[in-house]
Amino acid sequence: MPEMVDGDWSLGYSATKLYPGADLLFGRQSSGIVCRTEPEIKFSDADVGDGDLPGEDGIRMGRDYQRSATVTFELGVDGVDRAVDRHGDMRPWAGGPLIGAWPTATRPPGLPGSGGNTKVRKPYEWSSDGVDMLRQAWRADSVRGRAGGVAWLKHTTVGGRTRMLYGRPRKFAVGSSHLTRQGYTPVVCDFVTIDDRFYDATESVEELWALRWLGMPGRPGRPADAGPGLNDSRKTAVIKQKGRVATYPYVRVYGPCKNPKLTLVGLWEVQLSLEIKSSSDYVQIDPRPFARSVMFYKGGSSSSVADKLTRSSPRLAEMFIPPGQWTAKLSYANASVPTTTGPRMEIYWRDAYTWW
Repeated sequence: MPEMVDGDWSLGYSATKLYPGADLLFGRQSSGIVCRTEPEIKFSDADVGDGDLPGEDGIRMGRDYQRSATVTFELGVDGVDRAVDRHGDMRPWAGGPLIGAWPTATRPPGLPGSGGNTKVRKPYEWSSDGVDMLRQAWRADSVRGRAGGVAWLKHTTVGGRTRMLYGRPRKFAVGSSHLTRQGYTPVVCDFVTIDDRFYDATESVEELWALRWLGMPGRPGRPADAGPGLNDSRKTAVIKQKGRVATYPYVRVYGPCKNPKLTLVGLWEVQLSLEIKSSSDYVQIDPRPFARSVMFYKGGSSSSVADKLTRSSPRLAEMFIPPGQWTAKLSYANASVPTTTGPRMEIYWRDAYTWW
């Protein structure tokens, strides 16, 4: 995907089996799918918990919950001068290209010399094919068939700052216009988010590890040639969440170890009551709203180990990181298998904001 610039929007999601993923860039004239107006973002009203005070004036303020937001686009699919969908006639979605992503070509398919279909199409066909592609991407077949499945919507603003929303494409309406036969078709569509957070498009990561013998193949940041007989450990790290509102991380714990525990000092500590015997196996603790799972990935298979969280661990919904600087600590018990190495832990998060 080309680098996004001011005014670009991108709809993306992963493929599932025979259903394609998407990497659809739109917004500016060069994409062929143009924002006719500035997209509207409407936040849902808070879900309030107010209650009456029996026998008194006034109300008691309860706990309020912030819900989702809806982004509404008024788009114009412009096939007046060139093709909007540049995949060509063959679209091998099973293991093939993403919707909206295609190799850079000097000329769009359908024009002589493009290397694609040599049939010259008319502007109306180019526009119709573009609407067809946009509707296919907005159907999000690989997402809507999975409970919790989400797409992401990215937007780049002035200065090149890119942030993203998680959610799903929803409403889609094709308008009528006297320009349709000339190759220009208006479309109105919605994207509904899972929450009201705007996430940094760049994912941050910090890593903890223990008992890694120097001289062995190392991870980035570890010395790899300091000679044998010394061990290299990093059991604490600083997590810097630079956003304005709390965000959810996800954590991967690799073996070998028993009962690994992650502590975010002053916030929470989460521990697993199990053994990870191999350095290639890992447990992923994922409290993000669209995941909320604890999965053990071992030998090419996966299974839920949510029941292995200790009673002292927080609920997944409470495993968030507020803005600020926090110290992360790794602790564990030695594995029962002979080993000269210890576990490692990866902590991933995206800084969260309230606007683009």
